[in-house]
Amino acid sequence: MKQTALFDSHTRNGARIGDLQGWRLPVQFTDPSEECYAVRSAAGLFDVGSLGRIEVAGAGADRFLASLFSRDVISLTEYSFRYGLVCNDSGGIIDAIILARLPSGKSDRRYLITSSAGATEKVLAWLRHRAPQGISIDDRTESLAQMALQGPRSDDILQAAAGSTFKRLKHKRLKEMTVAGTPVLVSRSGLTGERGYELFVPADRAAALWDTLLRSGRDFGLVPCGSACRDMLRIEAGFALQGSELTETHSPYEAGLMFIVDLSHEFVGRAALLRLRDAAPRMTLVGFELFDKGIPNAGGIIYSESREIGMATSGNHSPHRRRDVGLGYVDRRYAQPGQEIDVEVKDREISARIIPLPFYKRK
Repeated sequence: MKQTALFDSHTRNGARIGDLQGWRLPVQFTDPSEECYAVRSAAGLFDVGSLGRIEVAGAGADRFLASLFSRDVISLTEYSFRYGLVCNDSGGIIDAIILARLPSGKSDRRYLITSSAGATEKVLAWLRHRAPQGISIDDRTESLAQMALQGPRSDDILQAAAGSTFKRLKHKRLKEMTVAGTPVLVSRSGLTGERGYELFVPADRAAALWDTLLRSGRDFGLVPCGSACRDMLRIEAGFALQGSELTETHSPYEAGLMFIVDLSHEFVGRAALLRLRDAAPRMTLVGFELFDKGIPNAGGIIYSESREIGMATSGNHSPHRRRDVGLGYVDRRYAQPGQEIDVEVKDREISARIIPLPFYKRK
């Protein structure tokens, strides 16, 4: 079991620790629903050190990454990033990643990839197998810690912690700041459906930064949050998770992710996706809410009038909707909002209905 640079801090502060894709991470600090309310109304601080951090550099790194990334890389400017996919030859999803361009020299290019916790080794192998001579691929997951500050008061908290080095960032931008004497790379990103930031810091300074942010955020309602809260928030926001909704057997068409695919340039999986475009995939990802209490597990069968039409991929309680909700793939014929379904939850079937994603969107 792997541990993040913040593990000792979490145990000292009484977090309940659990296993998340091979990592020992805080599941909760208090009640997960209360942590969710804090993020929606004020702010929450998350340890997301289980995500992969991979640096790719060298002359031609832009062209190399363009051959593997579902979106345009060449036009990406320094201190900006794009969400996109790494696909296999069949168009299946290896991972959804964030690709950020870092400052570099005139001839070289430097990029930082943030990968999903369960896919980092696979993404690393995919890159290393295809990298031409002169391209370096450095796994920085252990040497570079990562945390997420999310919620409507996140600007105020960063301002209090960073002082004059803080400047508001536009979405999909990065900036280097100094926080409590520590150089920090700050990214305007996150998977909670709220305004927020992700912070990259040398692992040996992570605990000090974590404590500084909690102190700075105390008067703004900031609370530490665990993985249970994070999963509630990402499902409410309709974000698909690698290993659950995103797998190598599902295409971006089925997952509703063609908006982060640019078919005008060559990349691994493009030819297969062009073929799939004309085939109209039979399955599609949907959201549903249950009429009774019950958390759908991955693999739970979805029925319509006793006919099997799909399978659940994720489920959790939604504090925002005050219902249990889930995500899953169903036959397109049954995917319209309002469609009534039954979802297998352990040893029973619970009535539900399909509703538009996301379950929550800040107004």
